[in-house]
Amino acid sequence: MASSGGVDITLEQLPAGGGLVRISGELDLATVSQLERIVDGTSLNAPLVIDLSECSFLDSSAVRMLLETGTRAEQAGGHLSLVAPDQAIRRILEIAGVDTVLPVHATLAEAT
Repeated sequence: MASSGGVDITLEQLPAGGGLVRISGELDLATVSQLERIVDGTSLNAPLVIDLSECSFLDSSAVRMLLETGTRAEQAGGHLSLVAPDQAIRRILEIAGVDTVLPVHATLAEAT
């Protein structure tokens, strides 16, 4: 688990294989490098789910990182899914067009 500056990031294994990254707090320029380190340590050729259920803020650096991770996962033969039940977070993803590139789910059950 990584924790700093108002963000907690945990990595778990999905029951069917792959990784689940849970983010709680603000994901911005000051904290996105922690998420990058965790994702870099996972296998991108398996399903990866990033759970933003407890994420209270995303900035453009976080959006960029999510898009880049999705591209890297696809190139490795895996895929990235996002969980974003909060309407404000979903709106950020929609405005940035993330939802047209990556699947964005309202619940973790939908994503796994």
